[in-house]
Amino acid sequence: MNNFIQLFFILFILQTSNAQNKEETNGNSLLVQLSNEIINSESDTVKQIITKKFNSELLKVINQSKSYLLDFNQIEILSVLQPKDKRFKIFTWFTPYKNAKYQYFGLIQMCKKNGKKCIIFNLSTNNFSDNLLQHELSIDQWYGCMYYDLIPIKINKQIYYTLLGWDGNNSQTTKKIIDVLKFSPDKSPSFGANIFNQKEKRIIIEYNSKYPISLKYMKDIECIVYDHTQPLDEVSLNNFSLYAPNLSYNVLQKTKKGWLLEKSIYLNNKK
Repeated sequence: MNNFIQLFFILFILQTSNAQNKEETNGNSLLVQLSNEIINSESDTVKQIITKKFNSELLKVINQSKSYLLDFNQIEILSVLQPKDKRFKIFTWFTPYKNAKYQYFGLIQMCKKNGKKCIIFNLSTNNFSDNLLQHELSIDQWYGCMYYDLIPIKINKQIYYTLLGWDGNNSQTTKKIIDVLKFSPDKSPSFGANIFNQKEKRIIIEYNSKYPISLKYMKDIECIVYDHTQPLDEVSLNNFSLYAPNLSYNVLQKTKKGWLLEKSIYLNNKK
């Protein structure tokens, strides 16, 4: 009798687990499908409708038990980053429109180590532009973009998470973003921090979309390296549609005090 009861509970647990795994797989499959439809649709109105469905489905999947363990790599419009300490996951995704502009979405998922009792923070974009480089931004003032790399840096016992991002911006210019994610003692997230030696809380590189710009973290030398840009002529200062790389690089060196910026480094070391 006892063996029968044990067998019953084992079968029940297996069936529940299989049903849950099937639901998670179906959820991911739907997200992949919706992602493809967002990219391939020729109507902005349709894109907006599908985007709402995608956002709703993603929240549904993330709120499932053990969603912290799911793999989202097949979803083309979605980026998911997680630091080595597994303290959180940050999701960013976008919808491209026919006018060459983009709409960005994001959320932060924080769970306990067992993947249970998760907290979700939704990231909301706004048109905050006044001294953008000088301000810390709340999750309701997020500078929307697609993050593709995350580099932790420890300064005075506090861990900051440096984020590298891309913003398609518009038909004329593209932006690369170096931002900082940090958490207060009550685990509330915010963006921007004074950990750069030039006293800015984030770095935004805007340039002509025709030119490819590299922004990447080089783990072996603990540096963030990106193309140095400048106007194509002497009268186009701050007209970023005429900014292009000049074959030199800017380097952010990781130090105990933060990121130390050195500008216009040439590979041949002649300048």
